[in-house]
Amino acid sequence: MSQFLSIVIPLAVAVAFALICRSMARTRNRSQNLWTVLGFFFPLISLIILLIMGHDKSQSASA
Repeated sequence: MSQFLSIVIPLAVAVAFALICRSMARTRNRSQNLWTVLGFFFPLISLIILLIMGHDKSQSASA
């Protein structure tokens, strides 16, 4: 059972971070697919970078 949890818990955390990054990317007019993948493989780093980057004004002006 311990071996199962050692796989499931990190996977669940990675999926949660991927979904959080995807949601943040959507609200900041960034590539959702890119940030979902980055959020899965590099969870905390991706979240911090998204927070620092802010909104992409060039895409919102053309839409």
